[in-house]
Amino acid sequence: MENFLTIAQIIVLFLLSGVSIYAMVVLVKLRDLLGTIDLNLKEVATRIIPTLENLEVITKKIRVIVENFDEQIVMLNSTVETLKGVADNVAAFERRVQDAIESPIMEVMNSLGGVIRGITSFFNRALGVRPSQYED
Repeated sequence: MENFLTIAQIIVLFLLSGVSIYAMVVLVKLRDLLGTIDLNLKEVATRIIPTLENLEVITKKIRVIVENFDEQIVMLNSTVETLKGVADNVAAFERRVQDAIESPIMEVMNSLGGVIRGITSFFNRALGVRPSQYED
């Protein structure tokens, strides 16, 4: 039985040695992987800093553009309102002018029509033309 315990201890020690060697190999590979990750992170950091700075500059420019656009929209709204007011004033002026001119012109046309009818009636009677013959 003593031999069996000794053999079991030897086997356990070999297995522990194997596990220890395997753990060392895994730790060496893990160290290499962590070194590669460290290099990649440093490379990304060196490349991302200028990109972020450019993004900051672009963001500032976009903010200025948007602010200018907002100012232009306010000016455009003001201009449109002014043009609307001018168009309304022109339309009102047109109505006033039309009302002022149309009535006297209609009176003159009615008077002129009456005069022409009177002259036509005068010549028809003077020439002896009958109204029924004249209408045909």
